[in-house]
Amino acid sequence: MKSLISELKLTLRSHEQLNQKLWNGDKLKPDVYLALDRIGKEWAKFSKIPNKVIKDVIITGGNANYNYTNYSDIDLHLVVDKDGIPCDGLIDEYLQSKKELWTLTHDVTVKGQPVELYAQSYKDPFREGQGIYSLKTNKWLQEPTKYSIDRNHPEVTRKVKEWMRVIDTLIDSNSDDVTEFTKIKGRLKGMRSSAIEKGGEAAPENLVFKELRNRGYVKRLSSYVRKLEDESLSLK
Repeated sequence: MKSLISELKLTLRSHEQLNQKLWNGDKLKPDVYLALDRIGKEWAKFSKIPNKVIKDVIITGGNANYNYTNYSDIDLHLVVDKDGIPCDGLIDEYLQSKKELWTLTHDVTVKGQPVELYAQSYKDPFREGQGIYSLKTNKWLQEPTKYSIDRNHPEVTRKVKEWMRVIDTLIDSNSDDVTEFTKIKGRLKGMRSSAIEKGGEAAPENLVFKELRNRGYVKRLSSYVRKLEDESLSLK
């Protein structure tokens, strides 16, 4: 997994057009619309989310913005009234577990792009500048904002290198310190959330997270932590 870190060039991109695999100009292609609509309905059935609580199905993330790459998922979110889902106060944990189970048991793509499913509350605000496209109305709820990405951005490149070294060193040394790995995961998540809240999608720390995700480091970290947790519960 080790990369030529000293020669790092960011995978991040910015474009003048939306991903033309999915869009005709700024309108979702009809076959893509039908595919995503079908996937959203199947996810709702899989997660036992009643139709009456679904207020919309939206597309967001890189493929609803100008910063998509070959690594970008299609983020398909059901916008729901969580109060209408019977789950005895554990609705967030239930929906997250359903999302993870779906990911483990399905490999769905549209035009070669993986589809990432999620259920969010209709009360959750949209991030400023982020594209939000409604399948219910087949229109933008919030149009994406263009921004340029410097693929040699010194601060982003430096921080990506640092995180890559930390993760590579810990995993390659077969560290079994679950607490340390969990702490790293928390720091990455907190870094990203704080960055978006303060500086939006183009904030350097958010770009760092995206770069690490593109390079497989976020997934590798999660997989390794899960392996350590499984080992700690097993009896040899």
